[in-house]
Amino acid sequence: MLLRARSAIGQNRTEAAYLETIMPRLFGDSSAPTDQPPPATARARPAAQGWDAMLAEFRALGGTAENVTLRHGRRGRGLFPVDPAKPVRLCVPPNLLVPYEHIELRDGRLVVKASAALAERERAFFDRYQRDFSWGAGVFDDLWQEQLAWSRLPQELQATLTKIGPVDGTRFSEPSEDLCFRRYLATRQILYGEVPVVMPMVELVNHGANAAPYDCGDGIAVGGVFDDEVLVNYGADDCWGMALQYGFCDQRPHAYSLRLQFDFQDCRIQISRVLVEVKSFNGFPLPIVRVADGTVHFSFLMLGNKGFPRVPRAVFLHVTKKTPVKRPDELFDFIQHLNRIQFLDFLRVSEDPATPLAAMLHRAAYQQLAALSEYYGTRSLAAGPA
Repeated sequence: MLLRARSAIGQNRTEAAYLETIMPRLFGDSSAPTDQPPPATARARPAAQGWDAMLAEFRALGGTAENVTLRHGRRGRGLFPVDPAKPVRLCVPPNLLVPYEHIELRDGRLVVKASAALAERERAFFDRYQRDFSWGAGVFDDLWQEQLAWSRLPQELQATLTKIGPVDGTRFSEPSEDLCFRRYLATRQILYGEVPVVMPMVELVNHGANAAPYDCGDGIAVGGVFDDEVLVNYGADDCWGMALQYGFCDQRPHAYSLRLQFDFQDCRIQISRVLVEVKSFNGFPLPIVRVADGTVHFSFLMLGNKGFPRVPRAVFLHVTKKTPVKRPDELFDFIQHLNRIQFLDFLRVSEDPATPLAAMLHRAAYQQLAALSEYYGTRSLAAGPA
């Protein structure tokens, strides 16, 4: 998933309960169990003594890094203000944003492809950053352990998650270097203009539900005054989407429909979760609705909103006016029903969670049900959100 300008990307997007301890590495044994990263790529996490040198090169290449340092906190590794009383400013300039298609794994290292049109100094910075502060400094190991946790979920839980989604076909596979690489790109790319890019430095910033979003004007920036950790809001996804994409349960004030496909009256209804396919009406975000061959397709559908509980139904009634749907109120209630049934089914099969990941997903399903309940009545959209 891509973020608005980011569908959401960042470092340590996994539940601390099952990522804070990395299992010991086994070297030289080709029969090592799959809970160990392969010896060719497993690396100890280096100390941050090279941080100042890396910042100096980052600034020399046009980056901004003011009042910021790297250390561990309750979310894992992240960025913190040197002086909490002063503002933080971090900006990756366009010349250091690397299109994800220009990145590859080479001998266990995450590097820029030789064919990429990137200046030599920028290329060297990216490769060193990945080696000392990202992929080679624990991120690969974290992704390996995260994938291992998903692969070891109980079979009934895997089957239910596959049914309700959204999860891809590899989410429950045994970890591999290639799969970890794909997960890295899936969770750390951001749309800059129309190009998905990887953003060194800013990817180290963890998520905060109440934090400001990324500034994607000239480069990609994060800033502000922070009492503790530097945080950024990963995007507009709901609790369930964040849990599946990033591996943590974050209470969100809104909920979107699951992906659904069903028949209603004389129509085929299809609902996706593509949040970037959106338009605006008087300040309200509306899904893109397409009608073709008897099918009504919604790019996404908000079903609950704690701050504006009358808006979900109002938006739905607005966007279905020019569609073949004859009883939109009933259809809205039916979509709510289908979502609730699927989350109740998930809560049933995850009632006694056997792993920290299963427990996190159980909490996320409860949070999603709570957000789905934040709707009643309807209202006019003519006056805007105020």
